[in-house]
Amino acid sequence: MIKSGTTFVLYIIVLILVYLFLPWKGIFFIIITLVFLVHLVYCSANICSQAYIKTLCKAKTSEKKIAITFDDGPDSKITPKVLDLLDSYNIKATFFCIGQQIENNKELLKLIDKKGHIIGNHTWMHARWFDLFSTKKMQNDIEKTTSLIFEITNKKVKLFRPPYGVTNPTLRRALKNLNFHTIGWSIRSFDTVYSPEKTLKRIKNQLSPGDIILFHDNREHIIEILKSFLDYAKNQGYQVVRLDKLLNIKVYE
Repeated sequence: MIKSGTTFVLYIIVLILVYLFLPWKGIFFIIITLVFLVHLVYCSANICSQAYIKTLCKAKTSEKKIAITFDDGPDSKITPKVLDLLDSYNIKATFFCIGQQIENNKELLKLIDKKGHIIGNHTWMHARWFDLFSTKKMQNDIEKTTSLIFEITNKKVKLFRPPYGVTNPTLRRALKNLNFHTIGWSIRSFDTVYSPEKTLKRIKNQLSPGDIILFHDNREHIIEILKSFLDYAKNQGYQVVRLDKLLNIKVYE
């Protein structure tokens, strides 16, 4: 992946060459501009592009080890069911939690931690337009969530996942001094929009060693999806491990 800064330099060089040598400068200028803009959008929307922020999306391993992660909780109705199911398989997962959800479910966050799962920061509001916030507003939003998690668990989280997986230069500046590992995914289940059958088919078709899989613990059908997936992974010889063991990173300070 060519990073956005490099792309900009190449774009300027191409424009100069076009201006000097080509007769149809206008059309080519428009085409190159559109390609450049599409590239920037792709870099922002694809969390694993590495264009703006170093993001951990998959482990480099040939061993059949994978990790599962959940976004957008904790949910008072669904998360306890997810925890019970994970207990029955003796599996530890990572929960990227929203601050406002934590505020309403403090005991549930304690339970997630007590059961040995990892807790990560998923911003305070998971605002639809989070990527348009100012640097200061982003930083305040993230730090507020970190502070609440620490207040409840006495642990300072080091894992962060941006809403919708969108990254940009503003977020890079906001995270600069926060000492986070930004975590992406190699398989996005789309469990919020697909049926259980389609979700499972998508995951099965993509599954490979080192994968980090994105689920959500605020959807009723996640229980059906998760049970079927865990059975499939076991039958295929995969071991579901904690994210820190898969990536060999520290998850708390």
